[in-house]
Amino acid sequence: MKEIRRREIELLAKVCHKHDISTKLAKELIRSAEKYSYENVTQKTRTNEYADLIKQFINNPQ
Repeated sequence: MKEIRRREIELLAKVCHKHDISTKLAKELIRSAEKYSYENVTQKTRTNEYADLIKQFINNPQ
């Protein structure tokens, strides 16, 4: 389990560095996306919603 968590953090850091956003912001986005996702929504729709959230925050940094 620790290995999976470590890989998730490494991947998140790599993506954040590539798109020049803070890791803290990305973690916050992921948490809020998980919190607001709907159980009755398909995986593809949920993935698109997450991608839209990330694009919104990349384009409108706070």
